[in-house]
Amino acid sequence: MSTLPTVDLLTPCRNRVEYLRASLPSWLACAQIRRIVVVDFDSTTPVLDELGDLTGERVTVVRTENEPLWRQGRAQNVGLPLVDADLVLKIDADVSIVDLRPYVEALADNPKAFFKGYSKHGTSSGLCLAATQQMRALGGYHDHMSGWGGDDVDFCRRLGRRGCRRQFFRPESFQEQGQRMAGKNSEAPRLDSELLSGHDQLARNPFFTGFRNALLARIHPQNRRCALRWRYRRVQGDGGRVDARLRKARGWRLPLARHGTELANILALAHFERFDTPWELMRSDAFQQVVARHRLPRCRTKQDARDLLQELPQRTQALAGLAAELGINGCMPV
Repeated sequence: MSTLPTVDLLTPCRNRVEYLRASLPSWLACAQIRRIVVVDFDSTTPVLDELGDLTGERVTVVRTENEPLWRQGRAQNVGLPLVDADLVLKIDADVSIVDLRPYVEALADNPKAFFKGYSKHGTSSGLCLAATQQMRALGGYHDHMSGWGGDDVDFCRRLGRRGCRRQFFRPESFQEQGQRMAGKNSEAPRLDSELLSGHDQLARNPFFTGFRNALLARIHPQNRRCALRWRYRRVQGDGGRVDARLRKARGWRLPLARHGTELANILALAHFERFDTPWELMRSDAFQQVVARHRLPRCRTKQDARDLLQELPQRTQALAGLAAELGINGCMPV
């Protein structure tokens, strides 16, 4: 067998340090893990303040602020540029490692494969072990999903479309502490919307957020070209901490992405209780017609983006009309 590839561990965390504290010893004890990158995604109390001094440990904590909603995909994308191993193990804060070596050995022989978790097989759906190069080529996880559900499914589907072969982790290789899904969604108590209001309770439903995120992946796909970009600053005297800030130059991507999010919100609110799965809705002619009418065209140049920004108020007005047409209440004036 060839030399084993190196592995960096990437985990997002927001106000879940009690789970992270329980899992971290197993990560540090894993011989295959070279470095651990923890993304503190705007926790109320900074993760490092709760974990204590990590000097001498192979742990880097990167912190973002001004993120009112929980966006797991964006949190993972903040940490991905700090990873430089051959492989990345994406893992949730509440999952401990029992045995990682068989999977690293398998990817040494087959770098086009990747491993993922699957809840029906007894492993956390948030687990993924893949080549760093493949993850970056995809543009990472989806930057604009909020709540829980859909981001891991979308990411693994895109890996598959790049020709990467999916394999599954075995349940005995990991141990999950088992956060309740209702608690996980406490970080997303409302829709990510500037157009709609009054649907806070539904937005807490993990099945709704997963449904909406699946629609968003179709309406506004994530790729390397449209991925958000970050600036990093190492904090002096605070062992292992790095601060991340979104690059202002890429700020024009946010309002364009927000339009896709609003369209996904509207369609999810209108159809969540009518369809068993988002894929059933996405196969319908009505969905495809609405998306063709309202989805923003691709920007091939900076001038395309500037022109589209000028059109956004009119396009947002059209979305408000669509919401009214579908009988969605709580549409705010635009």
